[in-house]
Amino acid sequence: MTEFPKRARTIRWENGILTFDGEKTMELPELTTEIMEKLAEYKPVGFYVKNNPVTDKLLMPFTGSKNMVNFGVEYGQLTDACFSVFATMPKLRYLLLDGNSQITGSGLSVMGECKIDLLTLNHTGLNDDGLMQAASIPKLTHIQIDHTAVTYEGLINIAEHTRIEPVSKEQFTQEQMETFSNLQREKAKKSVKLDQQAAEECQKILKDFFEAMTTWEKYVSEKGFEDKEVNSRLLNIWEQYVSEKPRLGYRPLALSYSPTGTYSQEVFIDAEQLTKNKLYIYTKTEGIGFEHRFLMKRTEGSWKIDAVQERLDGWQRSGL
Repeated sequence: MTEFPKRARTIRWENGILTFDGEKTMELPELTTEIMEKLAEYKPVGFYVKNNPVTDKLLMPFTGSKNMVNFGVEYGQLTDACFSVFATMPKLRYLLLDGNSQITGSGLSVMGECKIDLLTLNHTGLNDDGLMQAASIPKLTHIQIDHTAVTYEGLINIAEHTRIEPVSKEQFTQEQMETFSNLQREKAKKSVKLDQQAAEECQKILKDFFEAMTTWEKYVSEKGFEDKEVNSRLLNIWEQYVSEKPRLGYRPLALSYSPTGTYSQEVFIDAEQLTKNKLYIYTKTEGIGFEHRFLMKRTEGSWKIDAVQERLDGWQRSGL
């Protein structure tokens, strides 16, 4: 048998093969308590097992793992008791538990102090109560729920948790998921009545900006950044449509473009009034599903783009 390495940051077991750091491998037909204790001694940042009857008891050696960021046991025999182990991992962010049919989510309440932001529970027994417990985890942003016992009513019931984004490609239809997203946005909005005329004006300005940027990107694709008009054309667009102060690393100070057009597939989906002179316009990239919201600001009687955010780990500011 190949000897265990002296150190390892990531460990993976699949189909009887144990892999350390994606390179060094050794045959290991089963995982015993003794083996798990030895693996836990590495204090890895990542541990993953697939298609192995791992039980809650086998996880015990990893209790209190201080460095663990990514942990996965897929298609094992875990129950809700496993969450009491994961709750002791202070840096855990990604938890992959697909295929553990005995997990219902009833133990997720112990995860309240964790930093976990991605949880996959496809092909488990996750139910509506379990989903509600998951939605209460403060840092959780994405949870995968296909092939579970979650009902659409249960999904709608967590819409008030506006940070979390359930991911379902088969459990619910695209229309159902869009309805959920719309409801989530409504619950997150400030209680300021929408100025419909202002929203329409802002959409028109954004539409013109999108078209201008698509034209500019096509020009760059044909001429290259060496062309003397590339920079001036972009600055003209900014002067006309953007009030955001230029930032290092982003356009227009840093030049970049998409051959297909950054905004060529952007569609409007919603609007939210913040104050008399500020509102959000929400868009989605057609076919991909990325959501953006553009902060529009009224300056000297006209509306301009003041910032853009992308929905990733919550709403995060990005570049135009």
